[in-house]
Amino acid sequence: RPQRAGRLAVLCAGRRVLIHATSALPPSKMDGLSDSHRAILRLVGAAAAAGVVAWLIRKGQQRPLVLGARTAKEECDKLKPLLEELARRFYFVCMDLAGVSRTVRARIQENKVEITDEQLRQQLLRQSKALEKLAGIQEEITSANGLTPDVLQDLQQKHARDKEVSAYVEGINTMLTAALGGIMPIMPNVKIPAVLDEDEVIRILQEVHALETKKVKQRICENEELAMKQVGEVLVTAHKDAWEEAMKAHEQKMKPGGAEVYHTALAIYMKREKFAERRSKIDEAQKQRMLRLFQEPSEARDAAPQFPAPAA
Repeated sequence: RPQRAGRLAVLCAGRRVLIHATSALPPSKMDGLSDSHRAILRLVGAAAAAGVVAWLIRKGQQRPLVLGARTAKEECDKLKPLLEELARRFYFVCMDLAGVSRTVRARIQENKVEITDEQLRQQLLRQSKALEKLAGIQEEITSANGLTPDVLQDLQQKHARDKEVSAYVEGINTMLTAALGGIMPIMPNVKIPAVLDEDEVIRILQEVHALETKKVKQRICENEELAMKQVGEVLVTAHKDAWEEAMKAHEQKMKPGGAEVYHTALAIYMKREKFAERRSKIDEAQKQRMLRLFQEPSEARDAAPQFPAPAA
């Protein structure tokens, strides 16, 4: 009954608009019009009435506002931080996936394994469980905000015309596509601070390498006869800890974001040929340092590599 009453009210409103539109001119003015002009006026009035009816019907079918919003704009503004958090957390999933993809692709090329790019992407997607991780992140965010994944999906569609909302939605897919291809993902809607220019990004990268070298050397000093399995664990731990320490030291430069800002800047600059060459040389030098540390540990400890002082 309430639905029937609502539809009746909508139709009555449309009828009133139609009557108003076709009787807007007084009789004296209407008499002066030709039959064709009268027909056009009534047609315009009918079109206006139909537009009002359609708008009222759409309005009645819209999902109620959520997130404590009183207007659609306020709802859209409150949706953006949720999408930002979703994209930020999934960004690091994609970062890890990109690293795995690069390693796998290098081994495939080295061993000349026959596999298509599409087959490889499907395998990586399945083994990494990236989509399952995305669903888990979405579940946590929606649950914490009194929503469900379906409602979040509806909100994304409802506010799809907003540029930031659209960028987040499209960016999540873009990040995953890049990561499967072994390419560093770019966090959507991130603004790179002026302080994180190419030179500063390189300086921080060199600082990470210096920290990594220091941590590996410490482990070698503790145990010079590391087994092959231990060597891998030492490298992975040192690499992870070095990045975390450097990101913590430079967190003020990345505000209001975090490590994703630095990595996005690095990914953007890597699209520039000269920067990519600089980064490649630095990475290769670090690789050789790591090899020397394990091949000739005593000599390597006596001749520690000199790096630029950590940036302030």
